[in-house]
Amino acid sequence: MIRVLLVEDNPGDAKRAIEMLREKEKGEIEVTHVERLSSALRRLNQESFDAIVMDQTLVDTHGLDTLDLIQAALGRLPIVVLGEKDNEAADHRMIQHGAQEVVMKDGSTAAQLTRAVRHAVERKKAEQNLSYLAQQDPLTTLANRVLFRDRMIHAVAMAKRKKQVVGLVLCGLDRFKETLWACGQEMGDLLLKEAADRLKKCLREVDTAARLGGDEFTCLMEGVNSRTDMEIIGGRILKAFAQPWVIDKKETHVTVSLGLVAYPLDGEEIDGLFASAKAAMESAREAGGNRYCFPSPQAA
Repeated sequence: MIRVLLVEDNPGDAKRAIEMLREKEKGEIEVTHVERLSSALRRLNQESFDAIVMDQTLVDTHGLDTLDLIQAALGRLPIVVLGEKDNEAADHRMIQHGAQEVVMKDGSTAAQLTRAVRHAVERKKAEQNLSYLAQQDPLTTLANRVLFRDRMIHAVAMAKRKKQVVGLVLCGLDRFKETLWACGQEMGDLLLKEAADRLKKCLREVDTAARLGGDEFTCLMEGVNSRTDMEIIGGRILKAFAQPWVIDKKETHVTVSLGLVAYPLDGEEIDGLFASAKAAMESAREAGGNRYCFPSPQAA
């Protein structure tokens, strides 16, 4: 079932579009019709839809930023525009602003309209899947470095406006290279997957865990209050990693070193915070591992 929100202020055109969509795909497309953009935005906030079909004249009247507004409001759903006249330049501009397809009202068949809707939905799903894969670590399925940095930038910007604290934890497995040499790459990959699972269980749903590469992981926590909160989180991670590890029916011992930093207590620049977390993590390793460290006063 594909749920379509039709935004069309002309009753005759709306009736025709509804009949075309329902006629070609009997029971496969459900259409909800509204006449105004304000009504569309309200419905989009209240209900779930798979695609939008909207009249080009509404875009022309309110400006191309209408498409941007709708996409921002509903997580970038696919949009099919019903065009009034064949205008390649106008069609191109609408596609640049997020429309997936442009279908002419006059002369188009039910098959063409329903095909446009289906193709728009399938194309958008493919785009979202590629975007997801580009931001995901393929081994652990955690966020990768690119996505984590993007979320860190957003979290710091929000914290700056609201005068809040953001916590950053950098995690490195102790003596991971020795484990690889002794057990092999396949065992190492299974260990990294288990480390990712343990790390996620230590965090809230709103927190972000990521793998930066190799044996390094990181966690982003918004809304922490102080370094005391960071110590609680650090202790939770150390306890989780201290539990017995059985990888591929073989027991092993794995510990972790943590570098803890907090915005703005330990700095305000993203790169500086990462550098401070790295230095703190290395201090924890040099002290024997299986512990957390904050930045030294000189590094903060």
